[in-house]
Amino acid sequence: MAQKGKEIVEASGMPPVGAKAARYRSFEGLQERFRICEEYDIVLMRKDESYLTTRPGCFVLSLDLLEAGLRLSMPEIEKELLRSWKVAPIQLTPISWRTIFIFCIICKKRKIEVTAEIFRNHFSLACSPQSGMGIVYVKHRTNRMRINFSPRLSNNKGWTGRLFFVGRRKGADIPEWDFPVRVVEPLRKADMAPFLIQGAAAASQSLNTVGVNHAEGYLTEYKLVKYKLSRAWDDEEVAAGRGQKEMAKYAQTIPVSLYLTRLDEDVSARGPAQKAKAVARGGAVKEALETAATAGAASLPQSKRKGKR
Repeated sequence: MAQKGKEIVEASGMPPVGAKAARYRSFEGLQERFRICEEYDIVLMRKDESYLTTRPGCFVLSLDLLEAGLRLSMPEIEKELLRSWKVAPIQLTPISWRTIFIFCIICKKRKIEVTAEIFRNHFSLACSPQSGMGIVYVKHRTNRMRINFSPRLSNNKGWTGRLFFVGRRKGADIPEWDFPVRVVEPLRKADMAPFLIQGAAAASQSLNTVGVNHAEGYLTEYKLVKYKLSRAWDDEEVAAGRGQKEMAKYAQTIPVSLYLTRLDEDVSARGPAQKAKAVARGGAVKEALETAATAGAASLPQSKRKGKR
């Protein structure tokens, strides 16, 4: 664990910090819980950085987006939508990502080929100035598919606060990011529905009468894997029972409480790598993490998020 923490900090490429102490965000167990492929590095973000911060070779993600169902690597449909809208992953609200995933599941259950054009024929992109610069969300088009969530998921306030960078691990066999990674202010014009022809038009029309209530029930880890929105179970995981639908342990809805550790030591004296190692070390620090996990649901801000999209 200590070595892993060291690798993560070194991967960030952050310059040495001077006399002023730096504060970092770090989420324990992130890579394992959300099945992030080994080709990706989770890079610590300083507490004074925001979703507008850029770092060479990295893009920003939020813990809330992982809880909504976003996985790395992203399926092609998700990247197609980002390219169509010219927005980075962090610019879409969590409920918008949930809408995309559920749309994909419904299409695959009906044996319809999922494309960005068909999705955009049912949902349009709109700006959400109350949530911050460049934040956007998807909304239903008139007389199209309806995907409704429980009221507790209808608000997004505070979701841009639990952030981290994603980078490529050295030597990883993944290409340059093939979707936008820099936050830019989207053009404030109507997102027109695309023109569909023949099979795509017929497939889209067949979805017009579909309505889903309490849609978050669709988002289980099992279904994300089954419908290829997350990587497939490997042989070891299948042997442990993760591929079995009846295993309720692996079919829980996605939102979970994780360890939240703030690294607040004075890095001017010890350096980022030593600081991460100190947090990862056993003894009193390990005991403190276990205590934090017990109180995780109360300490994390996700249950208090309110406000407009």
